[in-house]
Amino acid sequence: MIGKFEELVLLALIRAGPDAHAAKVYRTLEDSHPKPPAFAALYTSLDRMASKGLISERVDENDPRSKRLFTITGEGRLAVIESTKAAADLGGYDIALA
Repeated sequence: MIGKFEELVLLALIRAGPDAHAAKVYRTLEDSHPKPPAFAALYTSLDRMASKGLISERVDENDPRSKRLFTITGEGRLAVIESTKAAADLGGYDIALA
């Protein structure tokens, strides 16, 4: 199971498209959320998800700064589907918050 922030990052990565650099993913988050996370938090999450196999990472050989490019994997897509389904399934319950 992935956390909510990882879910948001994976969804932003899907929207940003394959081989997206972190700045593009961050702009996608900025466009969809009134209070985006810190940019450093995005990199931490991308690193963690790469080690879990949810995203793949490669270095852009054509960029003089060797930017890292990220693409969601099949395992990452399954994690997003499971996470959004679990949230939707909970939507049917009447949960009282104290």
